[in-house]
Parts: sequence; C-alpha cells; structure tokens
Amino acid sequence: MHTFINLIKLFLVELLIIFSVVIIINKFVGNTKTTIKADAEGYYDYLPSIFIHHDLVRLSAPKDQNPQLYNRINNRPYNDYEKFKVNKYPCGTAILQLPFFTYTLLFNADLENNDMDGYQYVFHRSIFFAALTYLFLSLIFLKKILETYSIKTYIIILTQVLVAQATLLINYVNYDAGFSHVYSLFAITAFCYFTIQYFKTHQIKYVLITCVFLGLILLLRQINLLIILAIPFLAGSAENLRTGTMLLFSQYKKLLIGLLLVIGVFSIQCILWYLQTGHFFVYSYQGEGFDFTNPKFIDILFSYKKGLFVYTPVLFICLSGLGLFLFKRNYYLFFTWLTFFVILTYILSSWHSWYYGASYGLRAYIDFYPLFFILLACFLNEASMLSKSICVVLCLITIPVNIIQTYQYKENILHWYEMDKNKYWKVFLETDDAFRGILWQKEYDYDNYALVKEIALGDIYTTKNTTNLVLKINSAEIPDFNNVRIVQALAYDDFKTDNRSKLVLWIQDSTNNKNLYWNDANLLHFPERKFNDWQTGIYNYEFIIPNDETIKTIGFEVKTAEQGCDLKNMRLRFLKLR
Repeated sequence: MHTFINLIKLFLVELLIIFSVVIIINKFVGNTKTTIKADAEGYYDYLPSIFIHHDLVRLSAPKDQNPQLYNRINNRPYNDYEKFKVNKYPCGTAILQLPFFTYTLLFNADLENNDMDGYQYVFHRSIFFAALTYLFLSLIFLKKILETYSIKTYIIILTQVLVAQATLLINYVNYDAGFSHVYSLFAITAFCYFTIQYFKTHQIKYVLITCVFLGLILLLRQINLLIILAIPFLAGSAENLRTGTMLLFSQYKKLLIGLLLVIGVFSIQCILWYLQTGHFFVYSYQGEGFDFTNPKFIDILFSYKKGLFVYTPVLFICLSGLGLFLFKRNYYLFFTWLTFFVILTYILSSWHSWYYGASYGLRAYIDFYPLFFILLACFLNEASMLSKSICVVLCLITIPVNIIQTYQYKENILHWYEMDKNKYWKVFLETDDAFRGILWQKEYDYDNYALVKEIALGDIYTTKNTTNLVLKINSAEIPDFNNVRIVQALAYDDFKTDNRSKLVLWIQDSTNNKNLYWNDANLLHFPERKFNDWQTGIYNYEFIIPNDETIKTIGFEVKTAEQGCDLKNMRLRFLKLR
C-alpha cells in the first residue's frame, strides 16, 4: 500500500492529465462505442485470430484449397498475397494491446453464451484503456526527456498538458484508439529518452534498451525507423555524437547484441508473416507505396485538406525552439533537428496517400511528437518573459481549438478527407447539430438525370416555431414518378448561420399513410458558398421507393425554430435517371 501511494505521488501530474483527457472526452468530445474500426481492425485482429478463432496459421492452406479458413477474414483488412491472405498491418500494436485483451478475454469468458469473436463492446473499451495507458507512459518518458534538458518543472507540466490536450491525441485515444499512433508515440518517446541517456552517461546498457525499443518501433510501423535520423539531435552536440559513436563501435560485441535485439524483436513479425503465407518477408501493403518524385511537401504541412500545422497548430508554435537555437548560435541543434524534419516530411509526403486516408489531421506525425515538444520546452525555458507569455497564450488557445475540431471530426462536421479552404472556414469552430454532415453532401453528375417536372413555389415566409406545409400533391401529377430518384429543392436566401430552419420532404403510400421517405434537411445545408451571403442554395433529396402502381403522396414543409424563414423563388425539381 505504501509503495502504491508513493507511485501515485510520483506520477500524480501524469495521472491528473490523463484524468483531464477523460473529462474532455466525456464532457465535450463524446465517447465512442467502437474503437476497433478501419485500420485499427487490422492492427488488432492478430489477437482474436490467435486466441479466439485460431485461424492465423494458413501457410499450408491456400485460399482455393481451404476457403472456409478464410471466411472470417474475407471482410477484414487482409490483402491477397500469392495463394494466401496476409494481414495488411504490422503486429506491434496488437502486442502492446495484448495485456488488455487478455484481461478482457479471461474475465468475460461467458460473454453472450460463449459466442465471443473479440469484437464485443468490452473489447472496444479495453482498447480505449490501452490507449490511455500508453499515453500515460508517453507523458512519463516525455517528462524524463525534458528533465535531461534541465527544463523547469512548471514548463514540463505545461508541455505535457499541451501534448495531451492540444494535439490529435484526444482523438487517437478515443474515437480512433485502435490506431497505432499512441502506441508508436510511447515507443518513440522511450527510444528518445534512452538514446539521450546513452549520450549523456555513455553506459552501454542504454544502447541495449534503445535497441529493444527500436525493434518495437519497427513492429509498430516500419516507416518509423526514420527516428534514427533524430539521433544526432538527441546526442546534443557534435562532440557527444562523435564520442558516443566511437565508444559504441569500440565495444562491437555489445553493438552486435544490440543489433540482435532489434532483429529478435522484429522477428515476431516475420514469424507471423510466415505462418500466414509461408514467407518470412512480405510486403503486405500490396498496391500501395511511395512516389519519391512527387512529394506533397507543402500540402502535408499547410493544406486545408490535412495540413499538419492547420489541424495541429501547436506544432507550428513548437518551431519557435528553432529560433531559439539560432539566437543562441547553437547551429548543431538547429541543423540536426531541421535535417531530421525535412527528411521525415519528404518521405511521409511521398506516400501515395499523403493525407493518410479518412482520418483526423496528419496522424503520421503523432509518433514523432516528442521531437516537436522538446523544441517548445527549450524555448519556454530560455525565452524572455514577454516572448514566453505570448507563446504560452498562443499555445493555450490551441487547446479549445483542438477540442472543438476533434469534436467536429467525430460528429461528421469536418470531412474526413475532402477538406479545402472554403469548407474549413465554413464550419470553423461550429459545433451545432445543424452542421453535421454539411460537408458530406454527395456530388452529382446531372448529365445522368432528366428533368421530369419543376414546381415553382414562389416566395415562402414562415414565422418562428412553425411547421408550414407548402406543398402536398399526389404522384400522379408527376410524370413517371416511380423512376424519380431525386427531388431537388432550390431557394434564394442569405442562409444566416443562426437559422435552424429545416426543409422537410416526405413521401407516403396514400392507401395506408405508410412513410416511404422522410428527410428533414437543415437549411444550412443548402448554400454552396459561405453563409450570410445571398445566393441560390440547392439540396438533393435522393431516394428509391417501391416501383408499383399505388399512388404516393408527396409533401414539402418548412419547419422553423427560434427564427422565421423567408425563402425567395422556391422551386422543386423532379429528376430521374436517363
């Protein structure tokens, strides 16, 4: 008990920061029931495959000879590889999730009459707690790193808070907790700490520990081997780098042991590849790769689509540390950090999907956060009171911005991969339910549609808190209505952002009043340009209804809230496929 209390005291700050993250998630961002989805499913599936379904070993069972063995994984993130299927994703995340998975498996053995597949809600929750745990460990190692730079305690705490609350991590320990990034953050932060310790003390034991973490880094994401490019910066000076390197190579037996540790840890992945395909080395990202002739260097940093500094602005503030190095004429730290960053960015931006798919922010940089926050902490530690105050204020502003944007991503206000400048500012810091899905509207090729009828409704004024039925007709009045696929509503308005009116289209079977279609579209979803600007807005109500001889009733309503609604030149256009 005494030891437990001492541990709490030792890590009280980190525990409080994790507690604050949980509060932010519960009170502002919102919890999620599914943490194992998309890429996360691939990272995680090693665990249910090995411990529940026992279907990982397939090297002697090609798809065409034993198709039943592949039934479960056919709809999961596995790629074809010769006559087999291989898990697309590395196994390191699953290894770090294993303690949490094992606990859940053992204490829920009778779950749903033993019909357990590893994807029940309790497993999703276990991954949430796994992500929080590795964030907690990352914060501890970050503190230890900053202490080696003699950073003041209050600056260390501020830096830890910013890592947890002003970055993408709020999302990647919650909504996307099963992704590899928080686990890679832990491994890389630990790697950085032990690397610094080696160059500071020249004790070979730190090299061996570093090699274990380097092997883990490779197991998590092979591309993160790029962290070795940060070793010159972590060494602290050219003299430290030279002395440490010479000492290491003078003890070649220890160096060999270190290399064997890296290989030994990574061999876990090779064994898993072999058990799936009969090959020890597999490129599992079939059809995906790098184009080093066309890096999206500017886009990956500054674009509204997914730019690093747009969706994680605190990282841009971190670059103030580079200015400090220049001011102090510490050109070694300046150029070694900048070289690492440029090469890292060049390679990450050369990936075929430089924005890294449907996800929040530029997630590929999460793993390397400690390198950014070392800069920030050094700047705050040395800057003048004025510069420090300005920097702290700017950093603190990024916390609510990040929380709001994380909420927007989770609630489908931000688009996951098709953002641009207009879309970004259209929903900037908006959290109202009316903005959900506003950037997700389908684009249509109207050449594929034919207009069968247009109904002019004229100007429509509706007082506040009113439902105004402006049209009710039967389908016999619409030529070939059973083949109509879109009712397009057009209205001229200024589309004020505080207007919560909805335009409702419904279709009923007139014989029994059964609803066949109902959609209450927010008026804010109509404008194509910015809000508070007079324009003709368009909304497409798309549907497929039973193609039978029954007469349908079509209704169109304007439903207002606390503001009235005055729509000009309202029209409904009925479109069918050509």
